[in-house]
Amino acid sequence: MVKLDKGIAETAAPAGGAAIDFDAPATIDDPYPHYHALRAAAPVYPSPWGDWYLTRFADVAMVLTDQRFQRQSPIGANPISGQARAATPLDRMLSRWMVFMDPPAHTRLRRLAGKAFTPKLVASLRGDIGVIAGQLLDAALAGADIDLIADFAYPLPVIVISRILGVPAEDYDKLKDWSGQLTRALDTGHAEELATGIPATEELTAYMSALIAARRRAPRDDLISAMLADSAGDDALSEEELLANCIFLLWAGHETTKNLIGNGTLSLIRHPGEFARLAADPGLMERAVDEFLRYESPIQKIGRWTRDAVEIGGETVPAGSYVVSIFGAANRDPAQFPEPDRLDIGRRNGTSLAFGKGIHHCLGYGLAKLEGEVAFAALLERVSAIELREAVPCWQSNSSIRGLERLPVVVRRR
Repeated sequence: MVKLDKGIAETAAPAGGAAIDFDAPATIDDPYPHYHALRAAAPVYPSPWGDWYLTRFADVAMVLTDQRFQRQSPIGANPISGQARAATPLDRMLSRWMVFMDPPAHTRLRRLAGKAFTPKLVASLRGDIGVIAGQLLDAALAGADIDLIADFAYPLPVIVISRILGVPAEDYDKLKDWSGQLTRALDTGHAEELATGIPATEELTAYMSALIAARRRAPRDDLISAMLADSAGDDALSEEELLANCIFLLWAGHETTKNLIGNGTLSLIRHPGEFARLAADPGLMERAVDEFLRYESPIQKIGRWTRDAVEIGGETVPAGSYVVSIFGAANRDPAQFPEPDRLDIGRRNGTSLAFGKGIHHCLGYGLAKLEGEVAFAALLERVSAIELREAVPCWQSNSSIRGLERLPVVVRRR
């Protein structure tokens, strides 16, 4: 999740290649031709403001696993943008998210939170997730107008991660508003987004602080209570670490999955042959979800800092440089994925980088994939055809997190 505004437009324009304005509406709608152009012109591209962009699968995979790169800024820059600026409450919270930390702090936090995401525990949730998905879809399909984001893709993962953490059901609507404001502020850090993102951060922090205090007084069978019980001795979490990472788990636990479901549904609508293929052969579901993640990656960009000078693709990247891995480009790299712009729900040739790689590989990837598999199965059980009600899909105005604002559809029920 990276925004690279250095006080100028976030535009990459290598010599001999077309400029890419990552925030332009046309790029938000379809970034992939621009990624291909950048990869062809300068696959390891030094921007005018000092950051480096990577678009090849092999280079991105290397950065994610090489210890010469770190998540935390050596100069205390903003963990999202790489900018050095006066820290806001949002910046201070983000600096404590495990995804923006390096070992040993990252290792400690991930170990505590990871107990809720073991393969066995995740698999045990399949039945409950199926019930929730079925109830949401039946309610949506009973109405005249269906928005698959608001009615299904958003509430399903919110309910699941909220139950895991121990968030009361009556607070889901508040969480939706706060999360949306936080997502917008995460990308740009511009004044208008910060104007809503910072208050949302403060309100969400106050809410989570009260919830943690309640679990201290009366523990329950939820992740917050488990993290409190397991946090002792050398593993003890500070109040700030606990607060920040409960918010991180809540936000990350639904934002990526919401976009997996929404983006995947749009991909099936645009490829009716693949829709029919998946409906006829549910055994393809696991590979189909992997393909949705590759084809429209929910996370498009993420950054690392170089500890030392590193050679990448024949270019020497100096120590202390901010290197931006463009997942959306890596997952459409023809050197890794033949016919990368073709949706193929039976694709067998390799795993994408949608969930990252290495020690920061997404903690909840197993849960997200399970939710995706259950969600698409429930949808295909009930619907034989889906069409868009809006000719042009409305994407979030966010060049780092790819997801739809809404997905109004017309469906034909089975």
